[in-house]
Amino acid sequence: MTVLPIYYVNAFSSLPFSGNPAAVVLLEEWLPDDSLITLANEINLPETAFLVGDHIRWFTPKIEVPLCGHATLATAFVLKTIKQSSNDLFKFQSLSGELTVSCQDSLFTLNFPTIPATLNNDIKSVLEEKLALQIDEVWQARDRYVCFLSDPETIINYQPNFTQIAQLPLPGVIITAKGHAPFDFISRFFAPVKGVNEDPVTGTSHCVLAPIWGNKLNKTQLQARQVSKRGGNIDCVLKDNRVLLTGAAALFLTGEITF
Repeated sequence: MTVLPIYYVNAFSSLPFSGNPAAVVLLEEWLPDDSLITLANEINLPETAFLVGDHIRWFTPKIEVPLCGHATLATAFVLKTIKQSSNDLFKFQSLSGELTVSCQDSLFTLNFPTIPATLNNDIKSVLEEKLALQIDEVWQARDRYVCFLSDPETIINYQPNFTQIAQLPLPGVIITAKGHAPFDFISRFFAPVKGVNEDPVTGTSHCVLAPIWGNKLNKTQLQARQVSKRGGNIDCVLKDNRVLLTGAAALFLTGEITF
C-alpha cells in the first residue's frame, strides 16, 4: 500500500471557494509517469503538482504540461505555510528551467519566463466562427490563441461552446479586453482538449498577456483579473524577459492518497 500526503490549495486568491484550485503531492521519489497521470486524473483538479526535492512537475487530468503558475504558487504555499519552511525564496527545477517563488506578507511572487506571441489575424475568421465572438485581433503563442475583444462585459458574460473550441488547431484560447479600474486587463482561458474546459486563474496566460498589454498600455506593472466564475487577481511586473506574477493562496484541505 502506498500513502501520499496531498494538499488542496486555492491559488491567486485569499478567499475560500475562489482562485484556481491545485493539488500538491509531495513524493520521496518519482512514480512512473502513467501513475502520475492516473493520480492527476483521479484528483481531477485543473492541475496537480508533484514535487521530489526541488524538482516540480505539473499534470492536468489528461497530460503533463511544461509550465504551470498556480500549482507552483500552491507548492510554495505548502512548503512555507504547512511545512513551516524558514525560506523566503524557493527554487524549483522544471521542464521550463529553474523557477523561483518568493514569499512576503502572505503573498507569493512567481518569477517566470515571458512567452512570446506573434500577431496572427489570418485565423481570426475561424476563431470568430468557433467562438461566436467579434474579435479585434488575434495573437498566437505556443499552444494558445489570444483573442482581443473591445468590450470587457462580453468576456465576463461569455458562454463558451467547448465542443467548438476543442476543434481548433491549437488546444488553448485566451479571450481578453481592457479592464475596469483598478484592473488594466481581464481575461478567461479555455483548454478542453487538455482536460480543463475553463481554467479559473492561469499564471502561464499572464506570461503571454502581460508583455502584450504592457506594450499596448506602455506599462511595466499591470493589475490583472481573470474573470472566470471563481475569479482571481494577479499583479504582473515585466522585467527583462521575465514576468513577476504575485498572488495570494488559501488552504482548502489536507489528506492522504492511498492506493
